[in-house]
Amino acid sequence: MVKFRLATLLKIRERDRDQAAKMVQDARLAIAKVEENKRELMVQNTEMNDLRKGASSGAIDLRRLLDAQRFQMVLAAQVQQLDEHLGKLQQELERREASLLKCQQAVKSLEKLRDQRMESAEIFALLKQQERTDEWSSVRHAMQIQTNTNEDEA
Repeated sequence: MVKFRLATLLKIRERDRDQAAKMVQDARLAIAKVEENKRELMVQNTEMNDLRKGASSGAIDLRRLLDAQRFQMVLAAQVQQLDEHLGKLQQELERREASLLKCQQAVKSLEKLRDQRMESAEIFALLKQQERTDEWSSVRHAMQIQTNTNEDEA
C-alpha cells in the first residue's frame, strides 16, 4: 500500500469542512429559533385581535381595547425586528453554505488525487508483477529448450 503524501492536508481539509458544516447547522438552528419566536408572536397577535373584537362588541371597555392595540403595536415592532434578524441570518447562512461548498470541493479534489495515486500505484505494481511473471516464464522456456536440446543430443 502506497502512503498518500498529502494525507495530513486531507485531514486538515476534512476538519475545515466539518467545522463549516457545523457553522451551517448552527445558522439553520438560529433561523429556526427566530422563526419559532415569530410564530409565537403571530399567535399572540391573533389572540389580541380576538380580544379586541370581543372588547368592541356590546359594552365597550375602552381601556382594554387601547391596551390590546398598544400590545399589538409592540408585537408588530417585534415581528419587524425578527424579520430583519431573519434577513441577516439568511445572508449569513448563504455565506456559510458557500464556505462549506468551497471546503467540500477542496476535500473532493484531494480525495480524487489520492484515488488517482492509489490507482497508479496499483497499475505500477501489476505491471511489475507482470514483468516478473514474463521474466520467469522466459527463464522456464529457456530451461525447457535447454532440456529438450540435451535430450536430443543424448
